[in-house]
Amino acid sequence: MIVLVIAALAIARPGRAPVPSALPTGSGGLIPAATSTAAPATAASDTIDPTPARTPPPPKPVLTPAATVAPRATGDPRLAYAEFLLRVNGDRTTVQRLNAALSTAAQAQDPKAVRTAAVAILDFIDGERDWLRQHPPAACYAGAHAAAGAMLDAYSTAADAFIHWADTGGGLAGLAAFGDALDAAQTAGTALDAFGRTLDSTTCPG
Repeated sequence: MIVLVIAALAIARPGRAPVPSALPTGSGGLIPAATSTAAPATAASDTIDPTPARTPPPPKPVLTPAATVAPRATGDPRLAYAEFLLRVNGDRTTVQRLNAALSTAAQAQDPKAVRTAAVAILDFIDGERDWLRQHPPAACYAGAHAAAGAMLDAYSTAADAFIHWADTGGGLAGLAAFGDALDAAQTAGTALDAFGRTLDSTTCPG
């Protein structure tokens, strides 16, 4: 779960302001304008229709799916949390190796080496996600468990961005992609900080 401090964050970008993220607001035209459902007026007639009006069938009930309850660990929550912390600490050596590989490749502006390092990070993240799914949290550390997942998602996005830069071949053609990768790495660092703060405030049972 685990802390991929992508070392490309250390690459200075003097004067570069953070890129704001604009989200669309409103319906965006997805909700069509209201339409009239009134039946058109008919002219009065002296002739009486002998056929009685049919009563429309009652509407079918709409079934609402039951809310999905997040799985929780069974047994002593303190033991489950201890296992979670052991997983976090046990990954440090792997994380340091992955960070060093990506840092060296990014500093050298080597697209092939960056791709190799980023793919290795994605493989590592896949394993950590699987572990999180297979080890649901006790209630007392569900927030830390969720923050770990959010951090992995952010680092996965960053690794994908570095792969995208590598696919440009680097150089002038890849300047924009490299900037995007650095921004994604910064966002991942923010998610890492959030995970650390959540972990610091977590106690089990609590």
